[in-house]
Amino acid sequence: MIEDSVIDQDAVFRVGRVVSVDGRRVRVAVDKLKNGSHLQYRGGLVRNVAVSSYIKIVKGFVELIAKVDGEVVEEDRSATSAYRRGVDPLSRQLDVSLVGYIEDGRFERGVREMPLLDNECFILTEDEFGLIHTFVSGGDEPLEIGTLAMEPTQPIAVGINAIFASHVGIFGNTGSGKSYTLAKLYHELFKRYGAIQTFRQRSQFILIDFNGEYVNRDDGVDEYATEVIAGDDVKQVYDLSTHDDSGDRLPLPKAAVHDPVFWTVLLDATEKTQAPFISRVLKNDYWDALLPDSAALLDVIGDLVARATKSNDATLDRQLPINFLEEVEECLGDDVDHRGLTALIQEMRDRLQYFSRDNNFYWGPRGSVEEKWATADDWSDFIKGKVTAVQQDFSSVGDVDLVRFKLVLQYYRDVISGFTNREHLGPMMKRMVERVPSIKRLVRVSDDAFTAVPLTVVSLRNVNLAMRKVIPMIVCKHLYDDKKRTDPQGQRYLNLIIDEAHNILSAASSRESEAWRDYRLETFEEIVKEGRKFGVFLTIASQRPHDISETIVSQLHNYFLHRLVNNLDVHAIEKAVAYLDRVSFESLPILPTGTCVLAGVSAQVPVVVRVGQLPPEAVPNSRTMSVTSEWLSPLIVDSDDDELMDVTDLSDADSPSDAPF
Repeated sequence: MIEDSVIDQDAVFRVGRVVSVDGRRVRVAVDKLKNGSHLQYRGGLVRNVAVSSYIKIVKGFVELIAKVDGEVVEEDRSATSAYRRGVDPLSRQLDVSLVGYIEDGRFERGVREMPLLDNECFILTEDEFGLIHTFVSGGDEPLEIGTLAMEPTQPIAVGINAIFASHVGIFGNTGSGKSYTLAKLYHELFKRYGAIQTFRQRSQFILIDFNGEYVNRDDGVDEYATEVIAGDDVKQVYDLSTHDDSGDRLPLPKAAVHDPVFWTVLLDATEKTQAPFISRVLKNDYWDALLPDSAALLDVIGDLVARATKSNDATLDRQLPINFLEEVEECLGDDVDHRGLTALIQEMRDRLQYFSRDNNFYWGPRGSVEEKWATADDWSDFIKGKVTAVQQDFSSVGDVDLVRFKLVLQYYRDVISGFTNREHLGPMMKRMVERVPSIKRLVRVSDDAFTAVPLTVVSLRNVNLAMRKVIPMIVCKHLYDDKKRTDPQGQRYLNLIIDEAHNILSAASSRESEAWRDYRLETFEEIVKEGRKFGVFLTIASQRPHDISETIVSQLHNYFLHRLVNNLDVHAIEKAVAYLDRVSFESLPILPTGTCVLAGVSAQVPVVVRVGQLPPEAVPNSRTMSVTSEWLSPLIVDSDDDELMDVTDLSDADSPSDAPF
C-alpha cells in the first residue's frame, strides 16, 4: 500500500528528465502532460515548476536540488511520425542550476555530484520544500524574521549564531524598508535575550543613528515609535547636539579623551607634521607636572611672553603675546575663574605697544614715566612679573579644555622658540578653536561608558557635518581598540551597528583630505576583516552600497537586499555576493516595500522574504508622511509663538478676491 502511494506520488510529481549537463547548468525537458500551472494530487492542487522554483533531480540514491533560472521552448526532434499536429514537436525545457542536495534528512548547500542524462526530475514535496528553507543548523537557535514572499505559509527563520556572529549588510533605497528590517532583527533578539542577566553583562550593541530614526517619540499622539527596537530597560539613547547645550553628552573614559588618536581624528591632523605634534604633546608629562603648581606654570607662561616680546624678528606676529594669553584664557573653560587673567590681557592691550621702525616692543605711552623698552636689561623680569602676579588656578580645568591647553602651550612654545613653522601647525590650531566647543557639547568623561544596558543608541540628527563624521569614528575605534586590549579572547560580545553607513564609509568622499579618508576606511576595514577574532561584529545599513568601500561590502557574511534601482548599486552587490543567482539580481529593482532578498551564510539558498510585522511601539521613526492628510490638517502651533498664525479651519480661508496672487 505504501509502495502504491509512493508510485502515485512520483507519477504526479515527476516533471521531466535531464537532457543536458554543462557544469552547474542543467537543462530539463518537461513531460508534455506537465505543462500546466498546477497539478492535481489527492483532491488538491500542487504548484507546478516555474522560474525561481526548485526541482529535485534523482540520481540513484542521491537527491540533487536545482533552482529554475529560466525556460525555453525548442523543437522535439525525437518525434518521427509523418502525421502529427504542429504543436507536437515543441518541447518545454527548463534551465536550472544546481544549488545543493538532500542527505540524511537535511538540505546541504553546494555541489557534491553532477546529474546524468535522463535522470528523472520531480517537483518538491511539502517536506522537501521545508527542508530547503530551514536555515537553522543543529545547536543554533531560530529567530523568525518573516515569511517567504512567494509562499506566505512558509515561515523564514535564521540562526542567531549565523546572523549575530557575523558581519551583516542591509541595503536598499530610501523607503524600501531597510530600517524596518534592522529594527526587526534586533527587536526579536532583545525580546528573547534582553531580560537574561548574562546576556546583559556580556554583550554590547552600539547603534550609530544619523537621522534619529531609533530615538523614541514622545508626542503622546499614538504608540508609534515610542519604544523603538526595545524598551528603556534594554536601550540607552544619547541624543547629541552641537546647536546648543540641551543635548546629551556621550560618556567616554578619560583615557580615550586624552588619547592622541582621538585628537588626531577630531582635528583632521596631517600625517607628517600635525599628528606627530599631537602625539608628542599628549604622551609627554611635562605640562601635566606643572599643572598642580599654578605659580610654576605662570612662570613658564610669563617666560614665553617675555621671550616673544624681546625678539626683534620682523617676521614674528606683533599680536603673538596677546593672542597667546587670549588662547590660554579660552582654554580654562567656563567653570574656572579667570578674572585675573582677563585683567592682565586688557592691561597688555592698553600698555604693550610695538615700534615698527625698530621692530621692538615697549610698555606704556611714549614719553610717560611708564615707558620701558624691550631692549632694557630688566625687561624679561618686568614682563614675567606682570604674568606671575596674576592669581590663577589651573588645577580645575576640564579634560577637553586641558588637552587643548597643553596643545596651545606647546604650540606657542615651539613658535616662540623657532622650533616650528606656524604654517604647518596653524591650520590645525584654527580647527581646534572651531571644534572644541562642539566636542564639549558632545562628550563627557566617564569610566562606566556604555555598560548600563546592552543597546546604546547614539543619535547624530542635531550634530553638525564635521562632528557627524568624527564622532562615529572616535566611538567605534575606541571600543574596538579597548576590546582588543582588555578582552583578546573574545569573551564579551560587541556589535557596531551603523545606519546610513555611506555617511562615514564612503570611499569617494571629496569633503575631506585623502589621508583622513584612508585612515577612516582602514579603521573600519580592519574591524570587518579582523574583528571576528575578538568578538567584534559590524552591521551596516545603507542606501548606496556603491559608495561604501568594496573591501567592507565584500567581507560581509549576510545580506538583506531591499529594492535597489541604481545600476551601480546593483553591480556593487553583484561583485560582492557571489552566491546570489541571476533571478534574484534581476528582482532587486522591483522588490516591493518590506520585502528583501536574504543571502549569505545564514541562508542555504537566497530567498525573497517578506519581513514580519513589528509592534507599533518598536517601529523605527521613519514612516513617510501622508501629504494629502497633512496638507488638510490644522497647523499645530506653540501658544507662545506669536510669529506663526494659528490656522484651525480651512472653511474660513480668504475668498478668491483676497488671494495674494
